[in-house]
Amino acid sequence: MRIQPPWKDLLVQPLARDHVVQLYRDERFLVEAVALFTGIALGKGESVVLVATPLHLRGIEQRLESNGFCVEDVKQWGQLTFRDASDTLSGFMVQEMPDPLLFKTIIGSSIQKAAMCSRTGRVRVYGEMVNLLWRQNLPAAQRLEVLWNEVILAHSISLFCAYHVDGDETESRPFPSDLRAAHSHLIPVEACA
Repeated sequence: MRIQPPWKDLLVQPLARDHVVQLYRDERFLVEAVALFTGIALGKGESVVLVATPLHLRGIEQRLESNGFCVEDVKQWGQLTFRDASDTLSGFMVQEMPDPLLFKTIIGSSIQKAAMCSRTGRVRVYGEMVNLLWRQNLPAAQRLEVLWNEVILAHSISLFCAYHVDGDETESRPFPSDLRAAHSHLIPVEACA
């Protein structure tokens, strides 16, 4: 399973302030994409914050290990941070909506710590909290994407996020246009071969 150009370039060399979204059906493709995004950053001396489900964090860790990274070492050095998406989300949700101050405090703290451990000062973030929200609470997912864009501007990070879509989701029920518009780049489901 490989990510095809030109989509691969977005993950390998995102620009500061890029907000890339991946639509995916296959969990293996997601793990491959996030491991590529993360591994390239680590190899360049950048720091990475991964905000994902425990299942995805385990898969990404295994993929990074198979690519030659000692994940425990880079985590101890502060170059790689794992955050549970559900726990992080519960830390800033108030009355079923993201609280801007709590979100920026929690996420900003992780980004600042990561930046101090980056040899280049650059930080990449992968997040899937919006994926946990969008089917049950679309207004909260929309608000969270707006808050992410504010954090991207404030910290000059590259953000990669992903949304799981069902097998016929893109044909029968398209990905919401306002969620699509919140991103600088969209990697379609078909980017995998």
